[in-house]
This record gives sequence, C-alpha cells and structure tokens, in this order.
Amino acid sequence: MTTPYHAADLPPAPSPKLNMTFMLVMLGMVGPLALQIFLPSMPGLVDEFNTTPAAVQLTISLYVGSFAFAQLAYGPISDRFGRRRVILVGLAIYVTAPVVCATAENIETLAAGRALQAIGGCAGLMFARVIARDLYDRNRAAGVIGFVTMTTALIGSATPILGGWIDVSFGWRLSFWLTSGFGVIVFFITLIWLPETRPTGAVANSIIATFRRGFRLLRSPVFVGYAGHGTCTLSAWYSMLSGLPFIMVDALAQPTTAYGLYFPILSLGYMAGNLITARVAQNWGIHRLIIGGAGLAIISCPVIVIWCVVWTPTPLALFLPLGLISLGHGMSQPAATSGAISVDPSLAGSAAGFMGFGQWLVAAIAAQITGMTQNGTIWPTMVIVIGFTLLSGLSYLLARWGEARVLDTTPEPGP
Repeated sequence: MTTPYHAADLPPAPSPKLNMTFMLVMLGMVGPLALQIFLPSMPGLVDEFNTTPAAVQLTISLYVGSFAFAQLAYGPISDRFGRRRVILVGLAIYVTAPVVCATAENIETLAAGRALQAIGGCAGLMFARVIARDLYDRNRAAGVIGFVTMTTALIGSATPILGGWIDVSFGWRLSFWLTSGFGVIVFFITLIWLPETRPTGAVANSIIATFRRGFRLLRSPVFVGYAGHGTCTLSAWYSMLSGLPFIMVDALAQPTTAYGLYFPILSLGYMAGNLITARVAQNWGIHRLIIGGAGLAIISCPVIVIWCVVWTPTPLALFLPLGLISLGHGMSQPAATSGAISVDPSLAGSAAGFMGFGQWLVAAIAAQITGMTQNGTIWPTMVIVIGFTLLSGLSYLLARWGEARVLDTTPEPGP
C-alpha cells in the first residue's frame, strides 16, 4: 500500500546545495545531448552507408523506444539496490555506447549503438528527478526539477547548432566521441558528489517484490493523475514541434525559414514557466503551480480557435497563444512530476520510471499522429494540442480527487 500523499511532504527540506544542483543539471543533460547533437548529421548518413532515409530514421526510433523502456527497469531496480550504483552503471553504458556508434561501419551497428546510448542516457534524466525528490520535500523538489528542466532546455537548444558545426567541420563521428567524453565527466562528478539518497527503510525483500510494489502505483489515482498531467503536457509540446513546421509552409504559406524565427516564442515560454516554478515552488506549493499553469494553458486554447476562425490565421495568431500554453505547461509539468514521485517516497524510482516511460511513449505516438494527419490546415495539430491540454487539466482533477479520498479514509489519531 502506498504512503498517504501528505506524508510525502515531511519533514521540511533544506535549500538545495549548489554542487548537488549542478550535478543534477549535468545528469539531466546526458540524454537530450545524445539525442539532439546527432540530428543534423542524419541526412548525410543515407549516402555514407548507402542506405535509405527510413533506415537512418531507426537511429532515432530505437533511441526513443529504448529511452522509454529502460526507465521501467531502472526505477524499481534503484528502489531495491539504491540510486548510486544503478546510475553509475547507466553512465558507464552511456560512456561506452558512443564508441560503438563512432566506429560503426554500417547503419545496423549505428542503430544498435544508439539504442545502447539511450539505455545509458535515460538514467541521467530519470535519476535527476528521483534524487531531487530523495533530498527535498515535494514543493522544494518541484523547484529543483523546474530549474534542472529549464537549464537543460536552454543548453539543449544550442546542441543541434553544435552538432551541425561538428558535422560540417569534422564529420559526424566526432559528435559521438564528444558525447562519450561528456559522459566521462558526468560519471566522475556523480562518483565524487553523489551519496546514496534512497530513503532508509525503502528496501524490499527481493527485486520481484519491489517490482510488485511499484506496479501498485498504477492503481493509485493520485499517481495516475499527476503522471497523466505530465504526460499530456509533454505530448502537447511534441505535437507542436511535429505539426508547426508543416503548418507554417502548407497552411500559412510561409518560407521554411519562418518556423525558426517564431519557435523561440514557444521555447522561451516553456523555459519561463520552468523558471517561475524554480523560483516560487517552495512558497506556492505544487497545487498553485499546477492550477496556475494548467489554467493559463486551458484559457489560451479558445483564444487560438476564436482568433483563427474570426480572422485569417497568421503566425502570430498561432504562436502567441501557443507560447502561453507552453508557459503554463512549463510551470505545471515539474510540479506534476514532483507530485507523482512523492506518492510513496520509498517507490520514487519506480514512480519516475513509470512516468518517464509513459511520457516518452505517448509523446512519440502523439508526434507521429500529428505528422500523419496534416491536411494543409492548422486544425489537425491544434485539435491534438488543445486535446492534450484539456486532458492535462482532467488528469490533475483525478489526482486531487485521489488525495481527497486518501484524507477521507485516513483514520484519526487515537487519544
């Protein structure tokens, strides 16, 4: 049985230490860095390996799939054996996998190396969340997760530029050597700075028992609600990224370069939401952050519809309200993540693993559906984005209902 949600907030947490926050940022970067630095090199691999674009696309598909499924294993294993050992194993895989990629002589070997790279890389992003919750209370953890997310997104936005420069100047293989080198740095930082953070008394009798306890989270409306909110907000984001480039060209008759000019409205909005959460989470608490962020996003949805129905759709008519949606999601997503992994602190690893798996799997499906449904208008993408935004609000209501039910069924202390 999971711990009542309100017990997860005690005792009050100290302020995050600078070296620990820096380490969490570095851990959060390993997965996105490996994914994004490689993207500019993909078109050239078709000729280099004498293969097809679909085969090259496997280097992304296998990465995303492995990134999602590996989290299902990492979470319960870390609840049983501790965070430190498991994350060091993951980072060791992350350091080794790029060597396979950099020395690949065919696309099959490269794709296999990318899958291995994702298995290692997802440990960094997942455990950055788990460790934040291990060290701090629910509200403080939301602020730390928000800061890590913002910093990772800010640095990650420059990664494709770096990858393109490396590809043109030195060849695509160097990007993998640099990724491996970065992994070595993060490995030793983690080895030196990271103590064992798993809560005391959180050890199950066996790994099978730990997996069984972890799967009980899926029966908790509190966990499902918070995890669902985070999954819906991320899916809305990737649906925007998948659909807007087509909308700009096919529906709004803009040049292909126009998307890059308007995209900062979305990315800066999302990072601004992360920054707000990082600054005020301890005072506001996760509920105010989710209500404020989700409320802003939901209110922005009819603005898109009204603006684009009454007047002729323009880039600003889309990107300004979508920027507000991104701002709202940037506020609420770290708070929902903290809420999900706080349902039972002894199962924080399992919770992060289940949530991470759901986020990446649903977001990948949403992005694929968005791309498949393009019809030369704005509406397929907007319907999907608005739908996920509304579902995120309903998911939060499920979490609140579950919390209220826990309070109603918690016995009063005896005399």
